Amino acid sequence: MPYLLINDQLDVLKAQLKTTRKEHLTRLLEQCRLYEGEVLSKEHPHTSITYMGMAAANLSLAYLLTEQEHYLEEAKRWIFTAVDYDVWGFGFLVDVDLSASWLLYGLGLSYDWLKEHLSTEEREKFLRKLILQGNKIFDYGQENLGHCWSTNYWQNHNWINYSGLLTTAYAIREEHNGAQVWIDEIKDNFEKVFEYLPEDGSNYEGTGYWRYAINFFLSAADYIRQDGGPNYFNAGFLKNSFDYRIYQCAPNWEENINFADVHDRRSSHSISAYYKIAAEYSNGHAQWLGELVRDKFLFREAYESKIFPGILPEAFLELIWYKPEIEPQSPASLPLTKYFPDLGLVVIRSSWETDATHLSFKSSPAGGHKQWKLSWELDKKNHWKTRSLTHYHVDFNHFILIHNGASLAIDEGYNRTSKAEVHNLITVDGTGCIGEKIWREGDLSDPERFDLNCKGIHNVWRDVPEEAIAQVEAFSSDNGYTFVVGESSKMYYPEMELTRNARHIINSECGYFIFLDELESNLEHTYTWRMHSERYANEVSQDQFEIVNAKGALNVFTIFPEVRDSKVDETLVEEIMTPQRPDDIRRISLKTLLIENHEKSKNAYFINVLQPKDALQSRVSQDISVQRIEADNCIGVKITSKKHIETFLFSSENKIAYGEIQVDAKWISILTDKAGNKVKTTHYDGIA
Repeated sequence: MPYLLINDQLDVLKAQLKTTRKEHLTRLLEQCRLYEGEVLSKEHPHTSITYMGMAAANLSLAYLLTEQEHYLEEAKRWIFTAVDYDVWGFGFLVDVDLSASWLLYGLGLSYDWLKEHLSTEEREKFLRKLILQGNKIFDYGQENLGHCWSTNYWQNHNWINYSGLLTTAYAIREEHNGAQVWIDEIKDNFEKVFEYLPEDGSNYEGTGYWRYAINFFLSAADYIRQDGGPNYFNAGFLKNSFDYRIYQCAPNWEENINFADVHDRRSSHSISAYYKIAAEYSNGHAQWLGELVRDKFLFREAYESKIFPGILPEAFLELIWYKPEIEPQSPASLPLTKYFPDLGLVVIRSSWETDATHLSFKSSPAGGHKQWKLSWELDKKNHWKTRSLTHYHVDFNHFILIHNGASLAIDEGYNRTSKAEVHNLITVDGTGCIGEKIWREGDLSDPERFDLNCKGIHNVWRDVPEEAIAQVEAFSSDNGYTFVVGESSKMYYPEMELTRNARHIINSECGYFIFLDELESNLEHTYTWRMHSERYANEVSQDQFEIVNAKGALNVFTIFPEVRDSKVDETLVEEIMTPQRPDDIRRISLKTLLIENHEKSKNAYFINVLQPKDALQSRVSQDISVQRIEADNCIGVKITSKKHIETFLFSSENKIAYGEIQVDAKWISILTDKAGNKVKTTHYDGIA
C-alpha cells in the first residue's frame, strides 16, 4: 500500500514545492520551526497530549519532502518522547480515548512515512509502543460495546478514536498480524457510521466539533477506499457536510454560528478539510473558503480558538490535500436560504456580504431525527446506550441572529449542564426540557448519570423518553417568502400538560422577521419569551425595545400578549472547558429580555417583530411602524416600511376573518405597496 494519505503522490508533491505548493511548504516548515523550541517533558504532562502526534506528523512530512536530516531528528525527538510515556492521556479514560487516538493518528502516519529511515532498534521500539497502545484502545472499545464511544456512532469520540487506531493499523499491518483484526472491526464501525449519519451533512455537536473531527472522517474514508473498500466520499453525509459548514459561517466568515457545544465563535475552520472536500467533489466554494481562511484568518483562528490542538498543526494535511487545479468560487451564486431537515436547521441570509443579516433556527429531536430514531432501535434490540448527547443543547425552537457584524440574539455556546432558560425560546413556569427535571432530581453521585466520554458533563438527554421530540412542522421558501414552524411541546415537563408550543418565523424579505409563538396547555401557566444578547435591551416605548451592539442594532416590537410583563436581566454561565484543565473557566454574561403573559392562562400567543438595523445610521429613519390588530377571531400586526405594508393575521381556530380577508388558515401574510396593490402573499394552514 502506498504512503498513507499521500498514496502514490509523493513525487507529484515534491515537483510542486516551488510552484503551486510553494506557500503550503512555507506554512509546513514554519510550523516545524515552532516545534524546535518546545521543551518536552519526560513525564506525561498534566493535560491533553493530542498535539504531540500532530507535531510528529508535520516533522515527518517535512523530512519526506525535503530529505533534510534535522527534520528527521526533530521528528524522532517528539516521537520517542511520546513513546517513552507509560500512558497516553491524563485525568480520565487514560489510554482509551482522545489523547491516545490523536497520538495513534499522528504517530501512525509518522511510522508509515519514516519507518525506512529509522534504525532497527528505533523501529522495533516504535512498533512495540504502537501495538501496545493500539491493543489498549481496541480492547476497551470491544469490552464496552454498547456502553462507550465504540458504539456512539454519531459522536466525535467514535470517529476520532477509531480513525486514529485505523491509521496505526494500516501503518503496521505488514508487521503485526493483530492489526487486521483492528481494521476489520473499524471498517464495520464506519460502515454503520456512514449509514447512520444524516444525509443532509448536518452535525448535532455544532461547528466546533465538526471541525475537531472532520479530518479524521476524511482520513478514514481515504484509507478504506485505498484499501479496496467502499467509497464513503459518495455517502450523503460527506457529500453534503460542507453545505452545513458554509451555511453556519457568520457573515464575517471568521466566526461561526455557535449552536451546541461550540467553545467560542472561532474554533470551527479547517483549511485542510476544505481542501480535501474541494479535491474530492471539485467544490470551488470549499476551495474559496480554504484560501480565505489561509490568507486572512489563520493566525487569529489559531490564537483565539479554545479547542486544542487547533488549526496550526494541520499544516501537513493542507499540503497533502490541496488540489491546485480547483478554481476557487465565491458563494455569491448559492441560495440565501438553506434547510437541513435532519437537524431541523433553517438558515436565512439577506446576502453573502459581510454586513448581511443571518438568522439560524433549529428544532429537532435531540441529536437529529436519524440519530434519535436509529439509536432507540439499536438500544432496544441490543440493550445498549448508543446516544452520547452531552454536546447537544436544550435549544429546541431556538434561534441566533446576526446583523452587520453584530451578534444580536446569541447562544451561550458551551455549557456542561445546558438548560432551556439560557436559550432564545419559551420556558413554562420557569421550567424547560424534561431532561432538566431528571437531572435536578437525579442522584448526582451515580456515575451512570454522567457521560462516560467526558467526566463531569451531565447528559441532559440520557433518560428523556422516546416520544419527547421537537420537530420542524413546516418549512417553505417560495415566492419571496421564507417561513418555518417548529413544534416542541413534547420536550417540556409532562406535568405542564402542554398541547402546543409552536414557533413560527416569517420572513417577507422586507428587513424584519415576524415571530409567532403559540402556547397551549390543559393547565394555566406563566409563559416566558426569552431572548439573550451581548448588550442590554433598552425600553424605547411600552411596545418597543432596542438593542445596540457595535455596528448592528435590533428593534424588538412586542405586539402580543397585549397585557404583559417585560424585564431585562442578566444570565451568567460559567463552565470549565475540560476536566484536563480545571482552571480554564469559560464565562459568559447573557443580557436577557423576558416577556411574559401578565396573568396565568392555559393559552398564550406571542407576536414579536424583530427588525435588525445599522447602529451607525439614523435609527429613526430606519424604523418601521407597527400596529396591533385584534378582531373577533384573529390577532395580528400591520407593519409599515418605506415601500410596503405587510398585514399578518393569526387565528388559533384556523379561520381568519378581517375585512376583505376571509381565509381558512392558521395565519396569512399579505404584502402590498403603499398604493394598496398586492405584491405577494403566503399562508400556513397548519397540520390537519
